[in-house]
Amino acid sequence: MAGDKLIIIAGVCIFAAVMCRVFDSTAKEYGVLIKTALAVGIAAVVIDCLVPMIGRIEDMYGRISADEAYLTVMLKGLGICYLTQLASDICRDSGEGTLAVQAEMAGKTALLLISLPLFEKTAQLALELIY
Repeated sequence: MAGDKLIIIAGVCIFAAVMCRVFDSTAKEYGVLIKTALAVGIAAVVIDCLVPMIGRIEDMYGRISADEAYLTVMLKGLGICYLTQLASDICRDSGEGTLAVQAEMAGKTALLLISLPLFEKTAQLALELIY
């Protein structure tokens, strides 16, 4: 991520934190809305910064002729982790700890589901080595 974007994000986060403190005593729901909108906006900026890097990783995988399934699982897993953490943090900040735990459990389950084909390949390879 470019340094200038990081500085802007840090400044906006500090401003939003001050605004949330202002709303804490009078209208707490506005603070939650500010946090949620800011989190989604920052996630969009981060994803925008990751797109060129993903292209470079795809090029690297193409040059070494590795199985694309590994790259796919890695990128999907990264997306699931980011999205799960975002949802969990927003729920926790809103005072909904139970929903945060459920979001985390859903993310872990999604990671397990997308990695199942790789686990099958690994198990098959292990069986081939044994027999």
